[in-house]
Amino acid sequence: MLIVVVIIAFFGAGLLDLNLRKKYNIPKNEKFMDQYVGIWHLFLEIFLCFMFLSYVTINLFDQKTLYSVLFAFIMILFIVRGLLEFWLRREKRRHIISFTYVVLCAICSIAIAIIM
Repeated sequence: MLIVVVIIAFFGAGLLDLNLRKKYNIPKNEKFMDQYVGIWHLFLEIFLCFMFLSYVTINLFDQKTLYSVLFAFIMILFIVRGLLEFWLRREKRRHIISFTYVVLCAICSIAIAIIM
């Protein structure tokens, strides 16, 4: 059942991404580093990933909680990314997509909590 939720989430994210980019004329990232506001943003996300991995390895979770925590972590990453894009690169309007991913991750986390 988890695989179904993840597959639906990926297809939903892809469709939302295409529609939002077309509607608001948001350009795609040309390079990998284009998704970061600055080099310090890259290091902030790496730091958050290490904090998440250390938190998960220290604590023992059941499967349902682990997946919910994973989607919550991804949601936090997109919140940080969306806020930085909104504050520093508002003219590119990529924050719209980041905040949409936050909502999608919240929906997936709730769906996993209910289904499993």
